[in-house]
Amino acid sequence: MGGVTVNRLLSRHDKVALSGLIRLTARDRITHEIVDVVEARNLIVTAGKNLIANMLVDTSGYDTGITYCALGTNTTAPAITDTQLGTETSRLEIAANGSRTVASNVITFSTFFLAAQCSIFLKEVGLFGHSTASATANSGVLLAHGQISYDNQAGNYDLTVDYIITIG
Repeated sequence: MGGVTVNRLLSRHDKVALSGLIRLTARDRITHEIVDVVEARNLIVTAGKNLIANMLVDTSGYDTGITYCALGTNTTAPAITDTQLGTETSRLEIAANGSRTVASNVITFSTFFLAAQCSIFLKEVGLFGHSTASATANSGVLLAHGQISYDNQAGNYDLTVDYIITIG
């Protein structure tokens, strides 16, 4: 091998890291003017890493990708062992209420919630995938869980949640 030992080759490997950002855009439900933008980091949970591994090898049931965005009201900090949100209150299918886009190594999951669908004091956001993910709360496999704070209890604002995952 041209003087390079197998051990040296094996010790040189690429690491793939996932990082994410949640961007919440609040728009007045009547005028549609942007009134606030809030950003927060998120956590890619262990179940989410396993979800990605299974999607890469096309394991049965894992071929749907990330399909749902959910909102919740729990104030507990996300943990690597999470498999669902603490208190899920609203969930929408991303493709029907937004978009999933890829630009190089950056994936953006954008979901639009009407004010009536998110009249809560928002504290957490999550992304879900797998063939078991549906409109039912806590269904599917949690990829990412983030903590964010936005008071929309009065229902004055439509919210767009952009979940930006960077593979680096």
